[in-house]
Amino acid sequence: MEETNKSSNNKILIIVLTVLLFALIGYTFYNNNDHKEATKFLQEEKEQIIGNLTAMEEKYDIAIAQNTSLSDSLTIEKEKIIAFKDSVKDLKKINYSTLRRYRGQVANLKATNVRLLDEVDSLRLSNNLLTEEKDSINTQLVIQTNFNDTLVAQNMVLAKKVEIGGAINVENVKVTAMKMRSNGKYTETNKAQKTDAFKVVFRLMENEIATPGDKEAYIVLKNPNGQVINAKGTFVLKNGTEAKYTDQTIVNYENSDLDVVMLVERKGEKYEKGSYPIEVYVDGQLVGSAKLELSDSFLGL
Repeated sequence: MEETNKSSNNKILIIVLTVLLFALIGYTFYNNNDHKEATKFLQEEKEQIIGNLTAMEEKYDIAIAQNTSLSDSLTIEKEKIIAFKDSVKDLKKINYSTLRRYRGQVANLKATNVRLLDEVDSLRLSNNLLTEEKDSINTQLVIQTNFNDTLVAQNMVLAKKVEIGGAINVENVKVTAMKMRSNGKYTETNKAQKTDAFKVVFRLMENEIATPGDKEAYIVLKNPNGQVINAKGTFVLKNGTEAKYTDQTIVNYENSDLDVVMLVERKGEKYEKGSYPIEVYVDGQLVGSAKLELSDSFLGL
């Protein structure tokens, strides 16, 4: 009877131990799965923090590339993010306390990131407005410059027309060979050897818009060889170059017709047969020309 009770107690003890063993195994299995889930969650949170830091770093790169006055501040904040990201990567073990602290730091960095990028956007907007205003001003300057250039060109054309319209014209340029008689008077001749002087006659034409006053008139008389006869000096042409002249006079022009007579006396050797061209200049501008043909004398007569 006693042995039966003892055997029964042993069976109960075995059952109780077995139940406790299975309970322990279940508890251990449950805790192990819970630990794995927690570890996985913490690792995912770590990767998310690194991802957020990388995204902020990329935004800073874009903002720094815009080369604004905030570039130095942006670079400093970017370096902070890089250093913090490296520390997160190097972290071997992570727990809820560490995770909570890291989240707080990420939130602070993100707030700074948002503030600085907002300032960059504001600066970019201001710069865009300034650029648009500058472009508008430059466009207006180009338009005004083109308008001024057009006015200058028109004024130059008008001035040229006025100059042309106000120029003094000459007509009836005539050159005559003259022979001096024994009584001191001149008579016309066409013989080269008998020519003692050339009489040059021309008329300054009426021009109401020409500038009145004293005018310098020059005559250039050349021999058949193209040499200036009796060159007295040089005068300045309208184009700025200098030319020799045979004779010169100053006439008082009052916008009406004015006849001018000039006499060029022979100096030195007698003239030769041939063509003698003459040019008339007023104020350096060629205004008329003519030509005289001289022939040989017959038997010196």
